[in-house]
Amino acid sequence: MERVDIPCWKFIIKLDKLRTFMSLEKAVCNHGFFMMAPNHWDPSTKSFSRPLRLADSITSAMTLISQHEDHLVIKVYGAAVLSLKDEGAIKSQVKRMLRLSDKDEQDVTCFHKLHPDAEAKGFGRLFRSPTLFEDVAKSLLLRFCPWKTSLDLAKGLCDVQLKKVMSKRKRPNINIGDFPSPEELAGFREEELKGKGKFGYRAADLINLAKQVVDGIIELSKFEIADEPSARIKLKINGAGPFTTHTIMMCTGYYHNIPIDTETLRHMKQFHRLNMRKRKKGSISLQIKDKIQQFYKIYHPFQSLAYWFELVNSYEIKLGKTLAELLPSEYHHATGNYEKKKKKKY
Repeated sequence: MERVDIPCWKFIIKLDKLRTFMSLEKAVCNHGFFMMAPNHWDPSTKSFSRPLRLADSITSAMTLISQHEDHLVIKVYGAAVLSLKDEGAIKSQVKRMLRLSDKDEQDVTCFHKLHPDAEAKGFGRLFRSPTLFEDVAKSLLLRFCPWKTSLDLAKGLCDVQLKKVMSKRKRPNINIGDFPSPEELAGFREEELKGKGKFGYRAADLINLAKQVVDGIIELSKFEIADEPSARIKLKINGAGPFTTHTIMMCTGYYHNIPIDTETLRHMKQFHRLNMRKRKKGSISLQIKDKIQQFYKIYHPFQSLAYWFELVNSYEIKLGKTLAELLPSEYHHATGNYEKKKKKKY
């Protein structure tokens, strides 16, 4: 939301050279990560805000993004003047979240040729976090729990981050926590996270991930720029099964493998009349996963984009409004599981 009580530095990102039309609303409100803390979408002003890191990768500054015709206006609060390095760091994170790179632009163009319906609705830039580390950590938060719990866990991480920042600085320039960096998360204690919500085993997995990134055991930068899909698949993260790994790959721009979970099975049954039952106890069989992958093969190499386009549309039909119109208090409704529970209640 707009801050008028503190100084800010403003700059723009031009969009006139993009081959495909870019709507901030469409680029943000299409994937569950935009609902997870510290992200904030304002339906009334159609603006997006969250803390972003300056060039030192330590200091966070509240940043607000809005769109004015053929350019984005970026406001960074807490400083009347921003250095070129800091402005560049903010700009890089904004471009990553909204997928404004040449590679992403090429992917959107190719996907739209295969999927005219997605082009008509302006879908193609799947929202992601300002860093791959945040994408990986949030992907781990999606495992084996309701969507509302995932939202609560993300907020819990940001709350702990803010507490630690406030303990080190007398007057931080933000009043909400940022998503912790690898260095910050590596310094968390499991008890701190478990005291903030239902982290359970995830607390150890998240802290171990952060420590491995800090120690260079996991090199996320190499993973993100890898051209070969096989190089991406080789990424080994404790606690990351096929669903989590494919979600991470989707965030890096590799859309070949659909992240398949029980929500996928529900969608296939409800919207495609494909009844694929999961075993009562255990993971989804490879045979079922292969059937689902084959169903979207016509959109190769953008299978997961085509699937996610359908999933977003199904949520919006159920909710009776677009994801961009939801209030934060309604975010936990954006799931097929919520609809199922609602029906049982009545």
